[in-house]
Amino acid sequence: VAVYRRPPLHYAPRRCGDMAMKMDMASATFSLRNWTVTVRGNHVYGRISGPSHRLDVGIHGSGDAAARCLPHGIVGQSFASATPRTGKIDEYPRAGSITTSAMAEGAIQGTAAMYELPSPYQ
Repeated sequence: VAVYRRPPLHYAPRRCGDMAMKMDMASATFSLRNWTVTVRGNHVYGRISGPSHRLDVGIHGSGDAAARCLPHGIVGQSFASATPRTGKIDEYPRAGSITTSAMAEGAIQGTAAMYELPSPYQ
């Protein structure tokens, strides 16, 4: 007779060299030196079509993390200064659909089109 054991709700933290990893029911946290990346699974609310789940990714730098390398790319530029970078913000309607116009305007150098790649694997 097979005995079913429910998996634990909290998994023991793991280490691999300088990297530490911690998993919970719907999230994983990876820490490497002064950087922490958290990935959380979540539902897509108000979904019309497409996937019903999404991944929310948070990146946090502490100490001298941003000073150790030149910031580049859309994510990297958010760590380029000690003050918040707030760009253009879309206005969301109470009902109906929205097409974004902000595209990080004012929060990044240049335009969003400068960061587009010709294919997903470049």
